[in-house]
Amino acid sequence: MAKAHGRAALVTLAALVVGLSLLPGGCSVVAPPQSRYAQWLEAGHRAEVERYAAYLRAERVHGIVPTPGLLRTSRRWRVCGHPEFAVPPASVQAHMPPTLRLVAQLHAAGLVDPALARSVYRDPAVNACAGGSTRSRHLENRAIDFDLPVRGDNVARLCAFWRTQGRAANMGLGFYTPTAIHVDTAGYRTWGTDFTRRSSLCTDNGADQKPDTR
Repeated sequence: MAKAHGRAALVTLAALVVGLSLLPGGCSVVAPPQSRYAQWLEAGHRAEVERYAAYLRAERVHGIVPTPGLLRTSRRWRVCGHPEFAVPPASVQAHMPPTLRLVAQLHAAGLVDPALARSVYRDPAVNACAGGSTRSRHLENRAIDFDLPVRGDNVARLCAFWRTQGRAANMGLGFYTPTAIHVDTAGYRTWGTDFTRRSSLCTDNGADQKPDTR
């Protein structure tokens, strides 16, 4: 009997600890992305999100990237102390449809998962904290960063697409790592860790060393 009471007490204590961790100020439990997005949406952002979604529907590109991912600001949002989500200003919203059409092509080819979008529009403060160039295409709402699945042929397949179809799509392809990339539609080019062509995983030489714009 004593053992049974002991087990019951432990279960009750565990439930209490979990409950406390879910209270405001509890640090041990982090809300999942969908919960954080829902909270942000209900904090006064629903109308502006619906206006942007209506524009994207009119351009026939809505849903190519799930809305929470399309509004992600930066991988470093926590460190930077900036919101995780943001609707781009109306002045740059028209820059996104060509990039979404490119993402649809990449997805159809099995090269990216739209659900793994990690950074899209950044305002200047977010961009600076994220380490972006002052000419970053994220500032213009033309770029999307993706995480890629870990697989040995990621680079070869992406580079083959960039070489054969990238020029027609005005595709920029940047590699942070073999499993973290940047895509935009601001010019046919590629780059890597030093933001020039010579470090791109798609090239073997430094024929074009023009600094790029993440």
